[in-house]
Order: sequence, then structure tokens, then C-alpha cells
Amino acid sequence: MTARSLALLALALLPGTSAPAQEKKTDPPPGWEAKPFSLENASAGFKIALKGYVQADFRSFQEWTAGDEETGNLRADEFEWRRARLGLEGEWKRLAFEVDVDPAFDEGDELKDAWADLRLAKALHVRGGNMKVPVSQEYLVSPAKTDFVERSAAVDSLGTNRDWGAMLHGEISRAVEYQAGVFAGDARTGNGRAGTTVAGRLVLKPARWLDLGGSWSQGDVQADPVGAGLDPGPKGLSGQSVTGYRFFPSVFVDGRRLRWGADARLQAGPVSVWGEFLESREERLGQGPTLEDLPDVRGDGWSVNATWLLTGERKVRTMRPDRSLFGGPGAVELAVRYEELRFDDVENEGFESAGNRARNIRPAGYTAFSGGLSWWPTIFLRLMGDAVVERYDDVLRAPEIGKEGTYVTLLARVQVHLP
Repeated sequence: MTARSLALLALALLPGTSAPAQEKKTDPPPGWEAKPFSLENASAGFKIALKGYVQADFRSFQEWTAGDEETGNLRADEFEWRRARLGLEGEWKRLAFEVDVDPAFDEGDELKDAWADLRLAKALHVRGGNMKVPVSQEYLVSPAKTDFVERSAAVDSLGTNRDWGAMLHGEISRAVEYQAGVFAGDARTGNGRAGTTVAGRLVLKPARWLDLGGSWSQGDVQADPVGAGLDPGPKGLSGQSVTGYRFFPSVFVDGRRLRWGADARLQAGPVSVWGEFLESREERLGQGPTLEDLPDVRGDGWSVNATWLLTGERKVRTMRPDRSLFGGPGAVELAVRYEELRFDDVENEGFESAGNRARNIRPAGYTAFSGGLSWWPTIFLRLMGDAVVERYDDVLRAPEIGKEGTYVTLLARVQVHLP
């Protein structure tokens, strides 16, 4: 389905859309119910709904240089149209589907989710299409519903992305959820995409207020060929900060790419605490200066964040203020996060080097603290503001080479979304 087709169908579902003037307006057939942004027929078990959101981001780099003209590692602009997602989701009896596109601001990656899901039982669904490879709980949350403007550095640097595949998933007795699938790769549009990737995720729910999760994925990366007249590029994972600075560039890898992670979430009423750990290992077979094997490169990171809805609403994935702006303050949430991310090789023998074919990789580490405030004046609008304080372990890999200390950035977002 093209973006044009989605836009036309979206107009048909928008409230207030009317028939042409020359046609007499008629009521929907019996059993059909038109609601804002959706069309339903309960007796037929059918529902289709419009979904989408637009995000505009603002950023201010406090007393440090934001741009890197050679590599373009940072979004140096103070204003950016970040996302404009538009899609449809629907159900028909045991079949569900979702299609999302971002035709405006995501050149080369316009297609997002495009999958169909067949429910054989509550404990067994079969899903196929283009979807998120299920590694990392934070990544599985929509960008419209994250607690901060940007996801944690570990998730963006070490995690997976969307790809084509098939997956089994389900819920067992409300205490266990699982996802397991085979995908064509681990990032459909990524330059360092692995080949066929197997991935899975398991969540245990021993109590209503506690979720314990684990994720895993494995696939093989094939290096570009080398030789006279060829210009191979490194395909390893890179380290990128919350503000977008690439402090650890990709190195040459070939062979198995393995990820694993663990996460925990505690939630009680308006308060939520969430922690996650991710680690990756990539083989470097035949990637030395003389095509010798090199030690695996490892990346590991973790984050912990806490949120508190000051206006008393219960923390849920889709926020709906108890009292909107014209009947109260809306919903207001305070959030804090601390995180670390580090890259190195697994042996640490010999002379350290920052080269992308180095045997002993020079370690690169990063820490950040973020404080944020979100406000939902209505169910259609979310305003966000974050203050991010970053520190780089190696001053030679910092945004301003040789500068010690912290880097402070202010982030803000205006988001308009369908409820």
C-alpha cells in the first residue's frame, strides 16, 4: 500500500468527512458504526482505525560545538521535523494488521510496520511482514510513547531495527509473554545489516507490578570483499550518544553478531522504574591489516529510569489525561534516567589503537544523565523537554577533542497525535 493510498483512506476516516454535495447523505448500513478515526462492525468482528503522529524537535547545545562537517555525526540544526507517521491498524475476527509509513522526513526508510497477524489461540499468534526484531523492551515502545525525547544510547547503538520476517508470539496465563522469529536481517535499511537473524524475547510477570524480560538475537555479518580497486566499508555496530554524536565508529567485522539483554520494570499507580542491559559481540574473521582473524568486538550498555505522573494518572502505554487542559492541568510526568555505554575488544592485548582494523581496540566509554518533563494538555498533544548531561571517557573521542568534563544539551519536542 502506497503512502498516497494511505492518505486517501485516512481522509475517509477523519471525523467530519462528508459525501460530495450532489449525493444524498445516508446512514451507515446496520451493524456499522463510524467513530472518530475508526470504522467498526461488532457483529462481523471488524475494525479499522487511522493512527499517526507528527513530531517537531528542538535542541540547544550549551557551550559546545554541535556540528561535524566531515562525518555529520550530530543533528546540528536547532529545529527539525523529526517524524510524520501515518498508518492503519485493523482487525477482522482472528486476523489483525498494521501498516505505517513516514513519507515526509525519513528518506530511504519510508516504510515502517507492515504486518499481518493470525490469532490461533491466546498463547499462539503467527505474524509475518516488516516489523521490529524483538530485542530490547525500550525499542519495542513506539517513539510517540517513550519517556524521553531520545531512546537510551545502548538501545540505539546495540539494538536491532525493523526487518522482514515471521514470528510466533503469545501470552500464557497472564504470567508469561514470548516472541520468537526468523528475519531476513536485523535492520532492513542499515548499512551493517546482518544476514538471516534469529531473535526471541521472553517476559515473566510474577506480580501485577513487576515485569522481568530477556532478549536474544543472532545473525551473520558478511564483510565487503577486499582487493585492488575495491573500497570496502566497515559493518560493525557503532556507539552513538543520546545527542547523536558517534563516539565509537564502526570497525570491520565478519561472522557472527550476537546480542542479548535483560530488563525489569516495576510499576505502581503513577510511578514506574525501568532498567535494561544490552550486550553485543561481533566476530572479526579475516579483518586484520593482513586479513588475519581479530578478537571479537564487544559493546555493552545499561540504563535505569524512573517516571512519576505528578497529576496522579496511572502509568500506561497510551496516556489519556484525567482532566484535560480546559477541565484541569492535563497530565504531567517527571522522568529521570542514568545510562552507560562502552565498546572494546574481548582480549585487550598489545598496542591500543582507534583504527577500524586494530587488534587491540582503544576503549570508548560514555555516560549520560537525563531529566525530563512531559505534559499532555489534551489527548491529541504532548509537549516534552529534556536536559541531557553527557561525559566521554576518552577525550580524544569527545565531540570537542581534548575537552574534559561534561556536555550539556537541551531537547524539546512538540507532538500532535491521534488518540
